[in-house]
Amino acid sequence: MKVGDLVETNHGHYGIVTEVEMMYPGHPQSPVGRVAVHWSDAPPRWWRKGLLVDAFSIKRVVSRVK
Repeated sequence: MKVGDLVETNHGHYGIVTEVEMMYPGHPQSPVGRVAVHWSDAPPRWWRKGLLVDAFSIKRVVSRVK
């Protein structure tokens, strides 16, 4: 997952990734831990400004940035 990717959450919300936080910062093979998302439709009820979304709540990457 990279900044600019269009993602879909497990509950069907779509958004663009604006920030990626690694699970183990500094490790070269670290998986993605959490991401900041700018929602393209209505945000989920639980979402608050500044909240990072857990990577496990992302269902799929709809469109990848080059």
